[in-house]
Amino acid sequence: MAQKMRIARYGLAAALLTVGLCVLGAWWKIRGALPTLDGTARVEGLKEGVIVDRDTWGRPWIRAKSQDDLVVAQGYVMAQDRLWQMDLLRRAAGGDLSEIFGGVTLNFDKENRTLGMHEAAERAVGESSPEIRGLLENYARGVNDYIAERQGRLPVEFTLLGYKPREWTPADTFLISLYMYKTLTSTWTAKLNRQWITERVGPDRAKDLFFEDSPLDHYIVGGANTDMVPMMPGMPMPPGHPAIPGRRGPMGGAAQKTTAMKAEYPPEMWGEAREFLGEFDEGVQEAVGSNNFVVSGEHTATRKPLLENDTHLMLSTPALWYAIHLTAPGWNEEGFALPGVPMVIIGHNERIAWGFTNSNAEVADVYAELFESDGSLEYRANGSWIPAQVRKETIHVRGKPDVELDVQVTRHGPVIRRDSQKEGGRAYALRWTALEPGGLDFGYPLLGKAQNWDEFVEVTRHIAGPGQNTIYADVDGNIGFTIPAKIPIRAHGNGELPVAGDTDDFEWTGYIPFEELPRVENPPGGVIATANARTVGPGYRYFLSDRWAGPYRTARLYELLAAKKDLTVADCNAIENDIMSLPDSFLAEQVRGAAETKKPKDARTAMLIEGLSAWDGRASADSVATSFLEYTRKALFQRILSPYLGEGVYKYELWEPASLYNDVWWRDKVFLARVLMMRPPEWLPGGVADYDELVMASADDAVAELEKATGAKDPAMWTWGRLHTLDMRHPLGREGVLHSIFSIGTYPLSGTVDTVDAMAVGHGPAMRFVADLSDFDNSLMEIPTGESGQIGSRYYRDQFAEWYAGRGIAAPFSEAAEAKERAHRLTLLPASAKAVN
Repeated sequence: MAQKMRIARYGLAAALLTVGLCVLGAWWKIRGALPTLDGTARVEGLKEGVIVDRDTWGRPWIRAKSQDDLVVAQGYVMAQDRLWQMDLLRRAAGGDLSEIFGGVTLNFDKENRTLGMHEAAERAVGESSPEIRGLLENYARGVNDYIAERQGRLPVEFTLLGYKPREWTPADTFLISLYMYKTLTSTWTAKLNRQWITERVGPDRAKDLFFEDSPLDHYIVGGANTDMVPMMPGMPMPPGHPAIPGRRGPMGGAAQKTTAMKAEYPPEMWGEAREFLGEFDEGVQEAVGSNNFVVSGEHTATRKPLLENDTHLMLSTPALWYAIHLTAPGWNEEGFALPGVPMVIIGHNERIAWGFTNSNAEVADVYAELFESDGSLEYRANGSWIPAQVRKETIHVRGKPDVELDVQVTRHGPVIRRDSQKEGGRAYALRWTALEPGGLDFGYPLLGKAQNWDEFVEVTRHIAGPGQNTIYADVDGNIGFTIPAKIPIRAHGNGELPVAGDTDDFEWTGYIPFEELPRVENPPGGVIATANARTVGPGYRYFLSDRWAGPYRTARLYELLAAKKDLTVADCNAIENDIMSLPDSFLAEQVRGAAETKKPKDARTAMLIEGLSAWDGRASADSVATSFLEYTRKALFQRILSPYLGEGVYKYELWEPASLYNDVWWRDKVFLARVLMMRPPEWLPGGVADYDELVMASADDAVAELEKATGAKDPAMWTWGRLHTLDMRHPLGREGVLHSIFSIGTYPLSGTVDTVDAMAVGHGPAMRFVADLSDFDNSLMEIPTGESGQIGSRYYRDQFAEWYAGRGIAAPFSEAAEAKERAHRLTLLPASAKAVN
């Protein structure tokens, strides 16, 4: 017995030793992959020495003696912190994920191969100006120098997945740019779903559903009293033109769901990578929430402008944005860069500051093409049959044979879906500005060289898209707004639905002239705010979009900004973290009013309604009222719309069946507010006596759903933060040990998609920025995670606590202020060079 116990102890000790050695080995591997932050490093692409200081948050300040060396150093430093993220983003954009993940990503790759993202990126390199081409080549040189230096000591993700990164090229930067372009403008599935919805509810009801006007809108350009000609929201359909039949089945190929597929390699790794890679995961397909505002000195304590920006995108680990300060002769800018893209995209220099939100400009049309037969490449155009081109794509799939993809391309663009003759014989081709010649004209990296409004606007001439609400401020006190992009002018229609491709009736006739794009400088009142909502009014002559976000965040911004005349940086930070919910406050009044004539069936519903009188309208994580109202609204939509759409109202699935929310129905609450206020009989469901009864029945439905969702009968347990959570997942860290190592979460979330601090599950502020034009040292910059994408780094998640609390992180700009915060200094030297001073 004693001998057996000794053997057991020896066995246990051996097992523990083995585990310990494995842990030590893994930790050694992780630590060995971390970059050098202090001392010196040799970089082949440099001509002279470069100094890289990092502050206590790991944010680099790169100082070089030439622009060329500055960009080489930026590529090197970005690769130090985000190399695997950069590689993953270019693979996602180019349709090369299956090469490392296997068949689980095949349909995702097929989609981007169908679009021809690689081809577009390569063409953009050839079309780029010498200045842009030089930036991209120098950036690639810096990235490749780091890759060559770190062979054998690459970030741990490369080790876990068993591959090495290929050389970086200028086309890779365009791929990442195009990936962002797609994220912000991919409305083609929405158009097909909207067609299906229109057929189900009928054209008259569809007009109500997608009604775009709201009394809460704030027009920046083209208000009703302007001198411009009336806006043309799309000319009428040509007389007698047949409607395009809709289809509800799977699209086939690129647009099919991939969630049901099983990963061949490595099954424990893939996890939630699809969430990281784009807007195709189940849940909210395209959450909105970006905000920006700029106020003139008449509204600030310093009498100089303040500018704020928080872009809302997928929340993942590592964060999408990267904070950086870049200095060279002719350049001194600080702000946010995208991994894989040179210079600063959002930020400020010594004289100006700028920021963006998505304008939702309509830049993609879907054309229904009529093919001769199922297997034919002949399609009809203006009475003749012409052949579609076929582009061959080869997708490498890990552990499996290559997949050959034949992409059919019509005169409008790639065929993204093709029905059989039994389904009507239609094929749907995509025309998208990003795929057009010059569609990736790339001016963003040059914004930082502008010194005034005129120079800034001139740089935006070279921004083809995506259309962004661009705000501006300068140290002289000027503020401005513009939407620089190639936005099509259509012969007929406005692109909201698929249109017939067999005639020229719906062709693009050109783009909105640059001089006539929405633009204003120093508007009366001294306030400009955007939040994805409507920015142009009926006085603007061109059609821009009808896919605006709800007006509530914009209305709240104007309300808060108008309330003070001595705004400070701290005030701006508080505003971007505001969680007052205007649509929930409106619904609370409707529910309380309905309860005066109709009584709920559930006693808990009555208790919750009574509690609404004390609710402050804030969607805080501990709020039960928010949960009750959000679920009541969901129930209202279900009761009003299910007679027409069935289970598709809140299905959140791609293609089967079509869902109203796949149409990116951002003005859903505008529709509901109109219905509840006007109470039209045509929207009242059958068997319901009046709208008060409808509201009370929906409130009872909400209580039942809340019990089901939380597993608790007591309403005290139905807090918003229990239902609305934050989990920032690394692509390899879905759950278990890997989640605890790589990811950040789970945490309760305040806010809704309609609060200024707009939060949806998986989406939120991917950065926050406040620029003080009176003293840039007072500015704030933060990201949700940390600068580093390497899990062993102290800068991997160090900004999370500040971001989560909304406290803001100071962003010093002057040399004296930065010196106080310096934590590291790395000197980059040419491969053969003397020490630098």
